[in-house]
Amino acid sequence: MKNIALLVALAFLASLPMAASADDHAPASTSAVELWVCKYKDGKSIEDLRAWYKDFNVLSDNMANGNFRSWLWTPYFVSDLDSADVVVATAFPNLESMGQSMMEFFGGEDTGALFARYETIVDCDGRELWMVEQTRD
Repeated sequence: MKNIALLVALAFLASLPMAASADDHAPASTSAVELWVCKYKDGKSIEDLRAWYKDFNVLSDNMANGNFRSWLWTPYFVSDLDSADVVVATAFPNLESMGQSMMEFFGGEDTGALFARYETIVDCDGRELWMVEQTRD
């Protein structure tokens, strides 16, 4: 599982635009990236997860702190194709923003019902938090 998460995180680095500092000598900004390593439950597929994300995005647009981006990563070539069917990745500008969004998402009645539906689609046995630093534009 560590290999798939590492490969996914590395591939993600290339796709995550981050704001660079105005000072060319200062380190680039970092973002908090949460990875959920999941397998589909019996009879479920990426189509079910995509449908869930349509509702999630509507709800997220109404959150006080919906300042995050998310992706679904499907393994195409990884060291162990049986380790995951999908990796759910969510990037936040920083840890504080991540905490605010998570408290809001996991603390609401509507969001709780939506997450319960998520759990009927996938079983996630891996959850990681990475700090991602851009090193090249």
